[in-house]
Amino acid sequence: MKRILTVLLAIACFYGCEKTPLDNNKPADDTFQSHIQQLYGDYTLSDIQWPGPNVNMNYDDTGYWNLLHEFKNKVGYYEPDYVGHVGDGIIYEKEESYAEFAAAFNVTIPYPNYILSDGKWLCKGISSFKMTIRATEKTFRLFKNCCWIYPGHVDHEDLFLANIKDFSLYVESFNDKTFKVGVHCILPSEHADGTQKLNENILYYTFVR
Repeated sequence: MKRILTVLLAIACFYGCEKTPLDNNKPADDTFQSHIQQLYGDYTLSDIQWPGPNVNMNYDDTGYWNLLHEFKNKVGYYEPDYVGHVGDGIIYEKEESYAEFAAAFNVTIPYPNYILSDGKWLCKGISSFKMTIRATEKTFRLFKNCCWIYPGHVDHEDLFLANIKDFSLYVESFNDKTFKVGVHCILPSEHADGTQKLNENILYYTFVR
């Protein structure tokens, strides 16, 4: 009788403990954390796009929407600095004993320095700042701006810095190995009659791995 019970228990254990084959159409760990970790790694700045009226930083009578070329031809632009890194950015709650998972998008971003000269805003060169945008499951969204952070202070003597409303993250796909940082800001556009207009929009910086 003991032998029969032993055999039955062995059979039950064999079938009960056997692992269920993974569905090839579903990831093994179908969670926000597993998806966003596909973006982890090192990045470089590959594009700067302005969807507002075209901007002429070099004063060569030609305005652009793709501003990377304009940035590169200004004093102060230093290409090796403009990189990004995506990795763990765990948020520790101050009053709680647990930590919330977050991915940290760490970037160095170039921006134009504008000065007012004879009633016009002129780009005198390029500066940069470092920043971290943290994405949590609550704040992250695909295909739309998300994970907003707001400037804690502004430099009122600088046209660009004084008019930043917020920063945001934009990711189209976890598999694309690319992401964008949006800066809600103001840039001047040149008119044919020599006047300028200040335009508000989102300046997008694209980083690729």
